Amino acid sequence: MLALLALLLLLACSRSYRPGDEVMVEWEGKEYPAVILATDGPTKFKVHYDGYDEVWDEVVIRSRIKSFRKGDEVRPEPPAKVRQKAALAAQTNTYRLGDHVRVEWNGRFYPAQIIDVVGKERYRVHYDGYGSEWDENVSLNRIQPR
Repeated sequence: MLALLALLLLLACSRSYRPGDEVMVEWEGKEYPAVILATDGPTKFKVHYDGYDEVWDEVVIRSRIKSFRKGDEVRPEPPAKVRQKAALAAQTNTYRLGDHVRVEWNGRFYPAQIIDVVGKERYRVHYDGYGSEWDENVSLNRIQPR
């Protein structure tokens, strides 16, 4: 009885998840870094997976959120459905993996490289001379050939 009371007290005191929290979420059997975008009551959360296009944002139940991020987690390979969609898009997209381009950011163009194809005319780019924290997903309308 005492153990049950202690467990209930611990659960009541544990911090609930809020928008902006960086968490690890179970997705297709593996844990991926994500950020909580919004809450839908105490048990549902809209999440965005770090490094993935917004088309993969989804509402997840609390049990899929495994922990707060520590910052040193190893990111697993993309789920099969993500790789398949990117492979199909890569067949007809304007740019290819490794292409050097210029990307518009805040009204100016910066040299960058395509480091991933994330969807139909959607790319992950790495800005030359900047750290990976500046990598982002962009659409074709922000890209010019170099």
